Amino acid sequence: MASNLQLRGSRPTFAASRRNAVVVNARLATRRIAPPSAAKVKEAEQAVLSALASVKGRGASGMDVVNQELLNVAVEVLERNGGVPGPTTLPQLDGRWKLLYTSRPGSASPIQRTFVGVEAFKVFQEVELTGDLPRVNNVVDFGWWLGYLKVEAEASIETRPLPGFTPRRGAGLPLFGKSFAYPPVRANSRIDFQFDKAAFYIKLLPWTIPYPVPFRILGDERKGWIDITYMDEDATLRIARGNKGTLFILAKDLPVADLKGQLLAAIEAQDEPKILSAVALMEASNPTQRPAKSRLVSGTWRLLWSQQAEDASPLQKWGSSQSKNYQVIDAKAGTLENVVDLGVTKVRAQATCKAVSDTRTDVAINGAGLYTGPLKVPLGVQGTGYVDWLYLDEGLRITRGSKGSLFVHVKDDQAKL
Repeated sequence: MASNLQLRGSRPTFAASRRNAVVVNARLATRRIAPPSAAKVKEAEQAVLSALASVKGRGASGMDVVNQELLNVAVEVLERNGGVPGPTTLPQLDGRWKLLYTSRPGSASPIQRTFVGVEAFKVFQEVELTGDLPRVNNVVDFGWWLGYLKVEAEASIETRPLPGFTPRRGAGLPLFGKSFAYPPVRANSRIDFQFDKAAFYIKLLPWTIPYPVPFRILGDERKGWIDITYMDEDATLRIARGNKGTLFILAKDLPVADLKGQLLAAIEAQDEPKILSAVALMEASNPTQRPAKSRLVSGTWRLLWSQQAEDASPLQKWGSSQSKNYQVIDAKAGTLENVVDLGVTKVRAQATCKAVSDTRTDVAINGAGLYTGPLKVPLGVQGTGYVDWLYLDEGLRITRGSKGSLFVHVKDDQAKL
């Protein structure tokens, strides 16, 4: 994908962001730099999600240097923009948010470090600020067969302060992680909270198991805050910073069917920024754990939309512009064929394919030609590359080629090729 943020193997063109999360709030509140353009903001949103696509354990396993710097730069662009004003006053902030990434400063609590980095678990934040009792709850989902942990907190915001609540002050006890007392980055961006209850909900047990932390006797240690430093207009992507210096990146936990609907509507309207945003969110919600090795790979796929890289081959660029463009894959046999149906004539390119990781398939084109009835005109096309599987389900796939081109296909096994 052509982008001056999405660079591979080179340094981004923006100045690198400061790595010390402790000073970010003060820096954002005091800097006077012209906000980035709308196009640059959309580009940064896509870069954030792209950089996080292969991250394990929400960042616990670390990131390669290029992706880490890409993420830092993109986050800085988004935080400088700020997103929608007054996010804590907006009803669309409410809902369930999936944690995609969190930094791990030394000030993070032991509990945070224990659960958040486990790849097998899913971590969510439930925001309920418009109800009768504003709350912010953190949920660790251990799997549908086991259960979940829910840590609940009362919430206080500028427009709805919690009666009798005093925000946290001071660094606190080292055991629970050092806390900071920076002012909010901007008006109506901070959620103060105090934990009041928590429990393990185990599927096989008829009762809950109390969380072994006596919140009510901990005083300030049960309090904290999160600043929303960026939220997009659709309330699907949110960046926040906590009182212990942690960076959080979250995506609204929308049903996959809703995301697919947004993607298909954007493709029909040819709204590229919305297409790319939907693609990035679907990538973060891929329901197939090992897509390149899945049985769902095989079949006939019709190209619905593509964004071609500048250095994509002329044949690929031409074929992708045709309305009847297909890819037929037989993963078991290790074969792949691209077909452009022009009616009487078809352009076919044959290739071998092999999954080389959970998310990548190597492809080697060994021939191509123009076919009209029994006649064939060889085109002399050969080459190698790969396909990265970003999203895959029974009827839709999203892939990125080795030169950066992006593709959306739908399953079409009824096509006569």
